[in-house]
Amino acid sequence: MQLVFVRHGETDWNVAKKYCGQLDVPLNEHGVQQMEQLREKLDKYSVDLVVTSDLTRVKQSANILSNDEALRFSALNEMDFGDFEGYTYQEISAKFPEAWDEYCNNWQTALFPNGESFPIFYERVIATFEAEMEKWQQFDTVLLVGHLGVLRVIALFLQKQTIVQYWDVDFKQGCYSLWDSESQCFLISNQ
Repeated sequence: MQLVFVRHGETDWNVAKKYCGQLDVPLNEHGVQQMEQLREKLDKYSVDLVVTSDLTRVKQSANILSNDEALRFSALNEMDFGDFEGYTYQEISAKFPEAWDEYCNNWQTALFPNGESFPIFYERVIATFEAEMEKWQQFDTVLLVGHLGVLRVIALFLQKQTIVQYWDVDFKQGCYSLWDSESQCFLISNQ
């Protein structure tokens, strides 16, 4: 089985460098164009299943990339950044200085105010992914359209890497990466 990883297209909040998290932010015009261009690249794959979160930016991206109905999982929504959502780094550090310092110094365990911590997020995503992936083995190609944090966590899990390597994994908007289950590696990254 192959997993085609796609990060959702650009949003206005991505451009403004605001934490989106679980807030339901739509694609902007450039994000729509990114997905339309990416669709042409993905035409060479015969996708058997489309999997998404249930947030608008990801659903819009998947709808542009494929005409197939998607399986949607709220457990694959982006990390819940709680009170940080809707703000930039600079705004967060001014508005929530203690919570921001805690996150900067202990990002692996810090609990976002009224949100979740990385371990909670990781467990939420991987519990669903692991359970569902067993069912997906019957397919040749699964298109996984998601959020940066979710795709990073899944990539760490698949590569048997630790949380320390979280920032080393990147999924660019408008690109795709291809994971091959047989060889247990990414054959294509950010194309």
